[in-house]
Amino acid sequence: MKMFSKPAVLAAALMLGSTTTDPGWSQNGAAELTDIAWTVSDTGGSAPTLRIHHESSSSTFPLDDGEPDLASVRAALGSPNQGAVTFTIDREPGLLTCRGTLDRRYDGSGDCVFAPDAAFEAGLNARRLAPKRQEDLLTLALVDADLALIDGLSRQGLAPRSLNDVIAAAALDVTPGYVASLQSAGLDLESIDDAVACRALDIDEAYVRGIVAAGYEPRARDLVAMKATGVTPEHAQNINAAARN
Repeated sequence: MKMFSKPAVLAAALMLGSTTTDPGWSQNGAAELTDIAWTVSDTGGSAPTLRIHHESSSSTFPLDDGEPDLASVRAALGSPNQGAVTFTIDREPGLLTCRGTLDRRYDGSGDCVFAPDAAFEAGLNARRLAPKRQEDLLTLALVDADLALIDGLSRQGLAPRSLNDVIAAAALDVTPGYVASLQSAGLDLESIDDAVACRALDIDEAYVRGIVAAGYEPRARDLVAMKATGVTPEHAQNINAAARN
């Protein structure tokens, strides 16, 4: 599963307001999204944390090795040199370019501009998932969504009905492969919401197969309820056996 901070993403239809941005440094003002701020901190936990804010919400990235495309960000923000710093996050939905100041390693703040990718936006339009706001494209970039995810989910019978579906799937790493594994184990997924709920509880192919082998044919919502209450395949088998006696 991705190491992008998932609770923040789900709370993240993205970002939290900022008053630190100087919109004058945007190169293509009309095409770019400004009023984006970033902070980085290291509180001695498992990894330093980069936080990106826009308007009323925020998204958080642990700066560990979980996302290879953030290697240059880790290098820039982990520099022992104080002073000006710049970094970029370049993903299929667009390019986030950030600048600011480091007081010490992993301790600093600054602002960003986001330039949406026209080809990606055209791809969304072609799939009837046209974004209503530039903020939607920024959110998609931060959860690292791409057109391949949309197409792959569609091939598995779970075509996204909205950008919220795409955001949730990307945020929780609900890949076409993950969906296929649950389906091959005997689980009928009716929507992306079903797959997202399963992923959130770490339901995997082995768990589905175990429940099915215990004599159940659960719907996704039933399976989620079973996992949430601690029902293991062994427990399910014992319950089923007792009911037959």
